Amino acid sequence: MTMRAKSGLVAALFLLAGCGGQTAGPGAGTPVFGGQVVIAAPRGYCLDPTQRREGPSGAFLLYGTCPGIEGAGPNPVAPAVLTAAVAPGAGDLGPNQMAALADILRGPEGKATLSRSGSSDRVSVASFEQTDDLLVIRARDGDTIDLSEDYWRAVFPQSGALVTLTVSGTAATPLDPAAGKSLLLAFTKAVRRASPKSRPAPPSKTGVSTGDKGLRSLLNRLL
Repeated sequence: MTMRAKSGLVAALFLLAGCGGQTAGPGAGTPVFGGQVVIAAPRGYCLDPTQRREGPSGAFLLYGTCPGIEGAGPNPVAPAVLTAAVAPGAGDLGPNQMAALADILRGPEGKATLSRSGSSDRVSVASFEQTDDLLVIRARDGDTIDLSEDYWRAVFPQSGALVTLTVSGTAATPLDPAAGKSLLLAFTKAVRRASPKSRPAPPSKTGVSTGDKGLRSLLNRLL
């Protein structure tokens, strides 16, 4: 099951919005896989329940502005589309595994992996930041209609799963680099605050090894 967001799904999700942008409080959000991970969005962004997907290989959630989704609610920091994908069964991904994931994304197949459509022809990576437990990528993908070509993506382990979060501006109102990265980091912080702090679960029977092939399988279920 692919976790890619299709740009045609988001045409009606956003209204022009003002200021806001504080992260959600602890415990807020939408649990997936029995609460193993809880997805919480920054203030002003609401879940579109019609786009939520969850199955054995992964979960996918899509957020638009609260005024755009629900017709009311706090204004977000900017009109944007946020997505979250979660792949269970990752186990405890440490610094070595995160470095290996970074190598995969930096390699020849990285562009295709990061593409919204799966094609690398119109994808470029503008920046790539790496720590022991977080990858932050700014990419440009020309294969889109409703969304801005520029988008930001975070990849990180959480409670035995691998999570990727994406922030995209709209075609009409793209996010500037500072705003896009700030919103992505706020999204990441919200998920980490809302999710359980328990020790990561071991890989499940449907999970993967932490070798190169297993890590590629995890990414393919997410991106």
